[in-house]
Amino acid sequence: MGLADRLKASVSNKRTSHFCAYIVMYNELSPQDKKALDEAWEKGYSNNTVLQALRAEGIKSSNESIRAHRTGMCKCLKS
Repeated sequence: MGLADRLKASVSNKRTSHFCAYIVMYNELSPQDKKALDEAWEKGYSNNTVLQALRAEGIKSSNESIRAHRTGMCKCLKS
């Protein structure tokens, strides 16, 4: 199998899954934290700013999962 075939297979496999790390994290937040996070996005806070705040509160997330979700490239938005 060549690189092009492996990449194509990798993308195909990922699209069949509906797992989105951002949504998993978001769904575990309290209603207050969800509201604060939603407001941060509405105010235009950067991914890094939000990620630093999440981590400071002990909430696990990654820049990649946030970026993928916010740009529509995450798995939950490809279903």
